[in-house]
Amino acid sequence: MKIKTYIPLFIIGLAALKLSSCKTDYTQKEEPKTDGQKEVRWHRVEISNRSIPITASGVLASDKESLLSFKIGGIIHQLNFKEGERVKKGQLLASLDLSEISAQVVQAQNGFAKAQRDLERVQNLFEDSVATLEQLQDSETTREIAAAQLQVAEFNLKYSRIKAPSDGIILKKMAERNELIAPAQPILKFGSISSLAAQIIKIGIADKYVVRLNAGDSASVQFDAFPNRFFEASVTQISEEANPFTGTFEIELSLNRYHPELKNGFVGYCQIFPSHTEAYIKVPIAAMIEGDQKNASVFFTEDQLTVQKRQLRVDKIYDEFFTVNSDQLSENQYLIIEGAAYLNTGDSIVHSKISQP
Repeated sequence: MKIKTYIPLFIIGLAALKLSSCKTDYTQKEEPKTDGQKEVRWHRVEISNRSIPITASGVLASDKESLLSFKIGGIIHQLNFKEGERVKKGQLLASLDLSEISAQVVQAQNGFAKAQRDLERVQNLFEDSVATLEQLQDSETTREIAAAQLQVAEFNLKYSRIKAPSDGIILKKMAERNELIAPAQPILKFGSISSLAAQIIKIGIADKYVVRLNAGDSASVQFDAFPNRFFEASVTQISEEANPFTGTFEIELSLNRYHPELKNGFVGYCQIFPSHTEAYIKVPIAAMIEGDQKNASVFFTEDQLTVQKRQLRVDKIYDEFFTVNSDQLSENQYLIIEGAAYLNTGDSIVHSKISQP
């Protein structure tokens, strides 16, 4: 008797479970009739005034870089430092072989001494009415010419040596010892690292972005050599004229403090945060059905019943969205973000509660 009672109850339980399962499946598959309406998902248009960063890249450099050279030509006698070495202000960096210039100085000194003696003799003779005024004036002129020649020779001797203009670093050597170089030929590229110097990055940005920037706007810089660090910077210079070759405007960013671990030539990836903001709209990338870097086509709806197609002028493209000016859409519109690939202008739509695959 116990067995007979147990089996029917077991069968009834299985039947109830199966019925329940079938009912659940039926509910998931049941959808309201749409009468030709196409199921889509939409995203309401939102206008924002928050600043969007301007991204660009540039090469790190010193703001006080200079090409050091000798005033006169000659043979290089000393080059005391290698590329990358740090130097102190006033240290001797390079010098010429002084054989020739020293001889010129001696020659000029002797010429001046002779002119001075000649002038003194003529002055004595002039006082005794033996020499004429013309002879006295000629002697004075000869003495002045000899003095000028001596000054030039001593000046050339002074600049036959190159000394560090400030604390800095040798960025590049462009000559070697015993080379014969011409006057003013660059020998060393020098970067200042004094308290007055700064590390800068120069970048080029388009005209539609430069109008948003002001001197003092903050920025953040990242380098491949230090991928997990962000270096604070600010806009210190904005070009007033576009580069004729690239059509971009040069912006100078200065790191807020000196970082000795950063080397000139590092490529910096910059984000600038403009203080000047304008109303804009973020359009999800999923809403774009076709487009390029200048234009993008989207479907949108105002009444949530039918769709329209519109081409937008793209401002800037990011990973998950792009921005457009706020005058191209309004906040009472909805952008189609799923199902747009199957739409045509004027199609009837209904909002889908189930995410499209």
